Amino acid sequence: MRLPWLADVLRAAGLAVVEVGDWQNRGDDLRSVEGIVWHHTVTGPRTSDLNVARLLRDGRPDLAGPLSQLGLDRAGRFHVVAAGKANHNGYGLWGNQSIGIEAYNDGVGEPWPDVQVAAYITGTRALLGRVGLGVDRVKGHKETDPRRKIDPAGLDMDEMRTRIATDQGDVMTPEQEAKLGKWMQEQRAILEKHIDGQTDQVDRGLVWSMRRDLKADGLTDKQADAEIVRVLRKSKLPAR
Repeated sequence: MRLPWLADVLRAAGLAVVEVGDWQNRGDDLRSVEGIVWHHTVTGPRTSDLNVARLLRDGRPDLAGPLSQLGLDRAGRFHVVAAGKANHNGYGLWGNQSIGIEAYNDGVGEPWPDVQVAAYITGTRALLGRVGLGVDRVKGHKETDPRRKIDPAGLDMDEMRTRIATDQGDVMTPEQEAKLGKWMQEQRAILEKHIDGQTDQVDRGLVWSMRRDLKADGLTDKQADAEIVRVLRKSKLPAR
């Protein structure tokens, strides 16, 4: 069993995706997918996203890669590392017959960006839908292997499961509101340059680009659509 659909499922959920070369052929075949395991990478902000992705791809001297199917950086982008089995949960519940998501975090008190947590929730919800599992099959490594592991440190997995199940990702955080204020100012200027002089309408391609950018920042479909309508109204331009 392989997971060649990973990138497509995440993109369909509106998430930003980076494909790590030849990921479709990386990792041995899985027998099954029994659950989704959340991790942190134990890498700090000074380690580049590229180097973390390489670590997940190639492994460490004491553990061969791939170390997870997916990485999740601080900007909320998923790095697709492997379509096959990964060495992320060998001693834990389900073993490596599971999907591992390694979120970029030092694991010793680094704050979790709202956009990263929102992407964790949205991406996990999409993966559950694809493999046909319930939210009870989402666990932190600290739950699958509690005697040895603490990751993802700083995230309450009961709260995360509740948010996955109830779509609480639709609630905007103050950080998202602040980002949107700046984004709206920038977009109004851009929109004024893209008005169709004959129809006074905004080009559909531009609107789609705006929606993609918003969702890459962790907004849901409903949030993104609402913000696009709001910015168009403030620009005195009709949506179509």
